[in-house]
Amino acid sequence: MQVRNINTEQLNDLYENHLKHDFPKSELKSLSMIQSYMENGIYTIYGLYEREELLAYALFMHNKESGFQLLDYFASNRKYRSKGYGSKLLQVLKKEDSISKGYIIEVETVRTAKNEAEKLQRIRRIAFYEKNGLRKVSLRSTVFGVEFDILYLPLQWDGEDTELYEELKSLYLQMFGEKYTEHTIIEMV
Repeated sequence: MQVRNINTEQLNDLYENHLKHDFPKSELKSLSMIQSYMENGIYTIYGLYEREELLAYALFMHNKESGFQLLDYFASNRKYRSKGYGSKLLQVLKKEDSISKGYIIEVETVRTAKNEAEKLQRIRRIAFYEKNGLRKVSLRSTVFGVEFDILYLPLQWDGEDTELYEELKSLYLQMFGEKYTEHTIIEMV
């Protein structure tokens, strides 16, 4: 198994054969938007492969100036779910990423789940990330009306949550542009 960067030529296949199936349409950025981020050098996509078979993938928005990255999408190939490939991808990234200061990850809050099944899914998702070395921080964000708890995976930096607040604000600004304040709220909790 190896982790590879997915380039703009491979993005179309990833988008059509994986992202469109793994994420609700309402949560999915357009292919052209992701391509634009990549062309501007602020978006990186990693895939965990066994030979040519994609096992898991992660898409990150990154701040080139500070070195922090925001996980935008993360999933295992539908054919290989619950086989540990998501954990493997995170473990390899933790070991091999010598550039990033750390990964900021949004997870939908448990308290806003609409039903018991959704609540359990969110609890399992948080447990998965915590099992893989992330910690909850004292931040919460609301993006387009969806509330997220913020988790953090330290790589080269593990400091105060107030700095993560500023980094998340900067990453949202980069992702959504100047109008991000109309769509996002970040608060210390």
